[in-house]
Amino acid sequence: MNKLLFKHIDNSSLIVFRIIFGLLCFLESIGAILTGWIKRTLVEPEFTFSFIGFEWLQPLPGNGMYFYYLLMGFFGLLIMIGYKYRYSCILFALMWTATYLMQKSSYNNHYYLLVLLSWIMVFLPANKNISVDAKQNPDIVSNSMPQWVSILLITQMFIVYTYGAIAKLYPDWLDTTFLEILLKGKQHYYIIGDFLLNKSLHYFLAYGGILFDGLVIPLLLFKPTRKFALFVSIFFHIFNSIVFQIGIFPFLSLAFILFFFDSKTIH
Repeated sequence: MNKLLFKHIDNSSLIVFRIIFGLLCFLESIGAILTGWIKRTLVEPEFTFSFIGFEWLQPLPGNGMYFYYLLMGFFGLLIMIGYKYRYSCILFALMWTATYLMQKSSYNNHYYLLVLLSWIMVFLPANKNISVDAKQNPDIVSNSMPQWVSILLITQMFIVYTYGAIAKLYPDWLDTTFLEILLKGKQHYYIIGDFLLNKSLHYFLAYGGILFDGLVIPLLLFKPTRKFALFVSIFFHIFNSIVFQIGIFPFLSLAFILFFFDSKTIH
């Protein structure tokens, strides 16, 4: 087991993932400002529903939450370039976790995933190359990482997808009622609006979603099906991004695919 976990492998996937992760953290923070999410969720409400035990966490008064998210976005950029990486990760993780806990009426499971990933990234050696830290301190430069890093991140996404499949096993999803209601609000979409109301599409998305969530990680792990799983993942996540507009999650999920390919492919 020790040999499996602590065997050193190329760290290119982690380095590229850090860059993408930091960029997405920046975009999520700035996007919350530009889309009006902060105004609707944290500024305008007279009362916020904090998680039990965290009632002391309340939105900052006035325009405070805008500055709060700008600061989070700044830490995202620092993660991306690998400057003071550990401190930047800790500060982003603390701030993101705080906003997650202070307003549960705007719950999204993707927000919780970002809480988990932010704290996981704190402990990963993701600044060992192509980073300001590595340039300023050549002693930390390394082209390798322990294999447990890759195993940990793949396991995390396996849990996400597996529970995504299980969560869809309920009547309103299986008879497409949920998707029908969801997509009815998208009929104004240019070109594809009418297509989104097609009942056959609803069944395809309902059962295709279950199959995708349940099988994508095994298909990515199995080399003969890896490229097929990659193309299906790209279609699945880009479709979700366009139609359901679910923030950074589709692109974060695609970034995880880096850990399934060998170093030669990453380079």
